Amino acid sequence: MKRLRKQINETFFNPVIHFLPLIVFMVVNDFWDLKTAWLATLPVIVILFLYIYFFYRKIVQWFVFSVFVVFVVGSVISFLPVEKLPSRLGDVALESVVLIFFIISLIFRKSVETMLNQRKSKLPPMVNNLNEMFRMLWMLGAVIFIYIHAYLLTASLQVSNLEYTLKFIHDAYLVLFLFVVFYELIRVTLIRVKLFREEWWPILNEKGKMIGSIHNKTSLSDPTKYIHPIIRVMLIENNRIYLQKRCQQDLVYPGYWDTALSNHVKVNETVEQCISRTANERYGIKELKPIFLSNYMHETDVEYHYAFLFVACKLPDLEHNKEYIDHAKWWTVKQIEDNLTTDIFTDNFLSEFELVKRSGLLESGKCECECRLKEAVLNGSF
Repeated sequence: MKRLRKQINETFFNPVIHFLPLIVFMVVNDFWDLKTAWLATLPVIVILFLYIYFFYRKIVQWFVFSVFVVFVVGSVISFLPVEKLPSRLGDVALESVVLIFFIISLIFRKSVETMLNQRKSKLPPMVNNLNEMFRMLWMLGAVIFIYIHAYLLTASLQVSNLEYTLKFIHDAYLVLFLFVVFYELIRVTLIRVKLFREEWWPILNEKGKMIGSIHNKTSLSDPTKYIHPIIRVMLIENNRIYLQKRCQQDLVYPGYWDTALSNHVKVNETVEQCISRTANERYGIKELKPIFLSNYMHETDVEYHYAFLFVACKLPDLEHNKEYIDHAKWWTVKQIEDNLTTDIFTDNFLSEFELVKRSGLLESGKCECECRLKEAVLNGSF
């Protein structure tokens, strides 16, 4: 759970953290002066850098970019001859510099993304983090843009109580600015809480090693196909195989007949835990002792499966959960063979069926001895 929590926090790392040094610099400069702003901002930068470096190192380069923005903006303001500017324009000089830098960042977004997306941060979920950064940049930029135009427009008009009106606009700007900051802080926090309750899948390389993780809905909707671990358990008894008919709502093989137990392994879940969870969810089986048969890779329309194939015998009475499975029943070997060319079985099952036939389990209906299984795997599996 700790690893999943860290992954989610990295995926939706609160963009306020990236913008915090700039926010501190702007607010302190607004109430005091430039020197005080630097003195207040530098400790914030050091503390946040150490925090991100030790706990979220994958995104440390993104924070470095945020710090770079602060130093650029601060340097420009430090050397900008504000006293030579028209008085009212000097009042919004800092905001104008920040807005210009925001606009440049948005115009050259692709270049900024390329610079930030170094090798360590190319995991698919990390794209969310980058989107959140630019989302907040848009929001803060819009607030600053409105403030500058409202302030300068009011200053150019002959209105009574001008100073009071300008102060009101300035205070309203600060309230709206801080509202956006706190809104984003709360919104991302709520997203994290929601994601903790949802399903995340490991991303594997071709050798079966975990290299990252991704939210299941993100993976299935992304045009990129990722490799995810799945469990497959064939239930065998008296020369028969128990098969499930997949729900019509399934993205992969809807309405096809398939191996009785099939499911994605979740992040921080072992293969054995996934089998136990799936057996209980789908059939109410509390104890299942399957025997490992083989690993194989399989490509579907939306992803790659890194499958862990098991077989199990000596089964209790089976009653499927209609929430997950439309229909389930026992099939004899002859019934399956008579329908091999009718396109009613999943490709996974067709491959698994041939392997189990070679193992001799269908004839014996027993799973106590693994010798024939091992021999079948060594002599030609998938």
